[in-house]
Amino acid sequence: MSDTNPTPENTQTPEENNKPAIQHKRKFSFFEPIAGIILAIVATVVFFFFPQIISVVFVNGPLIPTFVDFIINGLWFPIFAWAILRIGVEVFYLIERRYTKRLAVVTVIGNVLAFICTLFIFVPYRVVNLHYVEWIYSYFSGGAAWFGEILARPNLIIIIIMLIGLLLDSFTVIRKGRREMEREEEEKAATPTEAASNEGSV
Repeated sequence: MSDTNPTPENTQTPEENNKPAIQHKRKFSFFEPIAGIILAIVATVVFFFFPQIISVVFVNGPLIPTFVDFIINGLWFPIFAWAILRIGVEVFYLIERRYTKRLAVVTVIGNVLAFICTLFIFVPYRVVNLHYVEWIYSYFSGGAAWFGEILARPNLIIIIIMLIGLLLDSFTVIRKGRREMEREEEEKAATPTEAASNEGSV
């Protein structure tokens, strides 16, 4: 009689063998979408209801708001449309709970529409306070005039920052979505092989 114990048979099903991979695929961070929702709400409330907060203080000069508050109040529709689109995309993140092709499509469409709203808000130069522009040109002169030319266009600065942020968000979701699709294809290809090996070991 041999003292060695018989090797236990593999009684796990293919679904159980793939369980760690599936759990890893469904791993999702709730911090990013929740932070995005909070940021969209705060940005909308501050910009629409308290635009005077976005002001500049010059040396030996007054506190000058960067944007015209009554012009901003008249742009309520694209401002709140932007907020709804951004919040809607983040809520869809929470609903999907993982990066999918559907999430990538919704994110890209939502970001494109949000950028269109950004253009409606900031492309008209009348949204910029002319007193702010005058102080910028008078404060930055000589060799620093080029820097004044940049700061005198805060609407374009916000458009560029928004464009970069939305592009990064879209590319990130697309990249992670493709990675999840590749992982799913690998799992589907591996499942028949594992099932056949389990049947052969019985």
